[in-house]
Amino acid sequence: MMKMKSSTILILLCLSIQMFVCKNETFDRNQRILRELAETQDTCLYVLLDAGSSSTKIRLYKSVCRRSSQIPQLEALTPKNNKGKDLYPDIIQVGDNKKNALTKVELNETAFTNYFNVAFEIIKNMKQFYKFDIKPFLFLRATAGVRKLPQQQQEKILNLVRTVFRKQDSFYFLDDSWAKVITGEEEGLFLWISVNYAYQNIKHQNNQQFDIQKTAAVIDVGGVSAQTAFHSTQNNKLIDLPEKTRVQIYSNTDLGYGNDAILESLLESTDSASCFQTTNGFSGKVKNKHDVEVEVTGNYDFVKCTNALLNIMEITNCSYQNDNSVIDCSQFSKMQKLTNQKQIIATSSVFYAKQNVYQMLNLQGDSFKLKEFREQIKQYCSTPLKNEEILADNRKFTSCLQMMWVSTFLIDGLGLLNNEVTAIKKYNTYNIDWSLGSLIYDINTLQCDYLDMNQCIDRITINDISNKEIEDNNAFSSSLIINSFFSLFILVIANLFV
Repeated sequence: MMKMKSSTILILLCLSIQMFVCKNETFDRNQRILRELAETQDTCLYVLLDAGSSSTKIRLYKSVCRRSSQIPQLEALTPKNNKGKDLYPDIIQVGDNKKNALTKVELNETAFTNYFNVAFEIIKNMKQFYKFDIKPFLFLRATAGVRKLPQQQQEKILNLVRTVFRKQDSFYFLDDSWAKVITGEEEGLFLWISVNYAYQNIKHQNNQQFDIQKTAAVIDVGGVSAQTAFHSTQNNKLIDLPEKTRVQIYSNTDLGYGNDAILESLLESTDSASCFQTTNGFSGKVKNKHDVEVEVTGNYDFVKCTNALLNIMEITNCSYQNDNSVIDCSQFSKMQKLTNQKQIIATSSVFYAKQNVYQMLNLQGDSFKLKEFREQIKQYCSTPLKNEEILADNRKFTSCLQMMWVSTFLIDGLGLLNNEVTAIKKYNTYNIDWSLGSLIYDINTLQCDYLDMNQCIDRITINDISNKEIEDNNAFSSSLIINSFFSLFILVIANLFV
């Protein structure tokens, strides 16, 4: 009996040691690969796949390979044809379906392989266009579309992604953490980094601390969730940037406040038709929360629609009236207001809502005042929509709702009635979304973990405001400590059987 117990302890100890050795071997392998690349090639390529709620976008960047913890100097690669249009699509599109979300792919390796092969082919063509004969680093970050799924299903999706990526020899995919789901707060923080990096409020070589008061606030209304992030003394996150620059940021996400989610919620309301453009009896088909198509006849009514959207935001003690009075219900909103921000940059659905209004009214520009924008939306939604327009593009039927939601969310949710917002898709060649900021964070983390641990006191980190201590910057030392405690834990458990 004693001999069997001793054997059990020995087996458990060996398993613990094996896990420890494997982790160290992985670290050594990754460090060797990255050091060799830093010494043998001048240019590094990075691919980030943004797995959103409606599609997976492809982002390709290049930068100078280096061994410091400075903010990377990234150049977005978006080749154009002779007419100035993108030469290659920036989303994964399988077959005739223009929107292929990762969550819609069958949960098997073959389906996932076919799905990502589309992206791999696009990246291969882009590399040939730029005459790059080097392997990119590959990252995948999933957002609210995956985030809202049960944890078990999330893991199935991520494990399939990792399995497909590991079998590729045209990319560097060195760690499982390179494919993961980011939180809503991280999405907001990364968008904040992206925007302020593109606007050069945060620079590649930052020899002195930048002026936090000159940074822009950001708003992103996606398909499932909406994010806001801005500098605030009443904050919930800290970002530690290189050059010992500590930034205090408020970042918030509202799950269910994206366009697709609002549509599903609105269909449960008796006033749902009031948020669809006037159709004079024609109907359009939209999908409800059960993914079933339902027919809706557009019968636009500004007051009824706004009040229905206020109810979704749980603003029940304030309502709009039919007297054309200017109302702002934001004082009853539970969201943090953005009223004191000097510059507000919005993207995604805010940009497309502005674009649709401006195209119809023959207006130009990136910036608009919310008070005027709301009146322009009223004009847009009151213009009768023709049945042939719906048949040609069913998305046009939901444009009015998208605009109404953007207007109500920004005015009554965030308190921006008298503010100006700049809505853009690109700036200085960069796509304005959270992916650029996420890649900046990942590249810096990668370099600090494997290349220049002695310099990484200046690494980029994100911490909760409640934790005033800066994280241990030596990732390898941390892993040693964790593994040591794990080994000790195994021994304690083993002793319980003795």
